[in-house]
Amino acid sequence: MKVEKELKKIRIIIFNNLPLKILSFIVAFLLWMNVTAQTKSKIQVYSYVDVVDIPLDLEVKRIKPDKVKITLEGKLSERTDNLKIKAFVRGDKLKEGKNVIPVEIVLSSSKYRVISVEPENVIIYAYKISNGNEENK
Repeated sequence: MKVEKELKKIRIIIFNNLPLKILSFIVAFLLWMNVTAQTKSKIQVYSYVDVVDIPLDLEVKRIKPDKVKITLEGKLSERTDNLKIKAFVRGDKLKEGKNVIPVEIVLSSSKYRVISVEPENVIIYAYKISNGNEENK
């Protein structure tokens, strides 16, 4: 008798207003899907700085700092496994001595965007390459 009364109470709780319960579950699920699809996440990545387009008569002795922190923003659902990031500076305007040059970033995916690069500039120390013919003269 007691078991039957308990089962009857449980049935009433579960099946009372069942269509409204199902509808509220569907609305809650759709709302959750919408929020998670719109959520953007921030990712911080460290990358070494490369120097490209170095003049033939110059040699890069040191880059300070040699790593930069890159902050990216993208959708939370996007995967970052295949994301390739390249941090570099253009060396075509290098001169002998100390050079302060801005860091540029290239991403392999357009689903992320660069929020910040720290530091924005790196210091490159470059020196002229001594030619072997000049030493013999």
